[in-house]
Amino acid sequence: MENNQVIVQEQNGLIDKDGNVNLANATESDLSNYKSLSTQLNENDSNSILNFGAEIQNSIAKQSDVFLTNVRTYNSGEVGTLINDLLTELNYVDVDQLNQSPAKRFLSKIPLLGKLVTDVKKLFQQYDKITVNVDKISNKVKAGMINSVKDNASLQTMFEGNVNLIKEMEKHIIAGQIRFKELNEELAVMEANPANYQDYQISDKRTFINRLDKRLADMKIVRFIMLQSLAQIRVVQNNNTSIAEKAQSILTTTMPVWKNQLTLAVALQRQKQNIEVQRRVSETTNTILQKNAEMLKMNSIEVAKENENTIVSLETLKMTTKSLIDTLTEVKQIHEQGTETRRQLDAGLQSLEAELKKGVIN
Repeated sequence: MENNQVIVQEQNGLIDKDGNVNLANATESDLSNYKSLSTQLNENDSNSILNFGAEIQNSIAKQSDVFLTNVRTYNSGEVGTLINDLLTELNYVDVDQLNQSPAKRFLSKIPLLGKLVTDVKKLFQQYDKITVNVDKISNKVKAGMINSVKDNASLQTMFEGNVNLIKEMEKHIIAGQIRFKELNEELAVMEANPANYQDYQISDKRTFINRLDKRLADMKIVRFIMLQSLAQIRVVQNNNTSIAEKAQSILTTTMPVWKNQLTLAVALQRQKQNIEVQRRVSETTNTILQKNAEMLKMNSIEVAKENENTIVSLETLKMTTKSLIDTLTEVKQIHEQGTETRRQLDAGLQSLEAELKKGVIN
């Protein structure tokens, strides 16, 4: 609105914010300023209306083309996407999982701690990958900030160009309105004295006035659209500024804080891991000492028992003695039975021999 008011003031109040021209308060000086422009509207030139203000519209088109060419290679909205990607990467790291031991190579050889160290390696490999991604995205965000600033510079140039073009458009509208008033006055004279003019002359003037009226209406619409574009350009510039400021805040404030806190978290987790390692080593040492002490006790008791035992136990001697007595008794019995058997054999042999002799004699 302020820009519109400035433009209206510069046109000496002859045109309002809606593009309506009021010549009631126009002075001779005002009219003479726009007279040269109004003379471009020549009834004898059928293209004079078509060309009236055409160079302004061409300038608008060229200015828009230049700006579109500058911003086509970069989409400022991409910065917002990059910021979201950056925040996603920053939220991806779970610092509670970052556990690292300074003696990881040594600890990785201990079976109880090997899996823990392996997991830590994977976590820090993941962290390194995320850091690389963050750096890449940060560089893109920086490039996006630069492009946003460039866009705003181009938009500012376009804004100032539009202001000047609106001024030129208003001059043409005022000049056209002056010429429109003159033509209507001339038409009124011709229509009041039709006998002095040819019918086609009256008709041509009426047609020319009608075409000029349409042309002025189109120029008012273009002027209004250009006024709207001023507000639109400011909105885009403010958006670019907001995006650039947000990106700068992340790069200069959030990123350092995040890295600082992540470093602190890693240090604390490493400290925690060292305590855990020490606890596990202590537990392992205690377990080994307890098992060795238990084994030493058992072995000592067994050795003492064995040292106190005789080579052959009393029970064994009793059993072997009984077995020996039984053996001797049984052997004696066998001998006695053998002696009795031999006696019987001798008696039998004597009897058999007597019978043999008796038979031989007979």
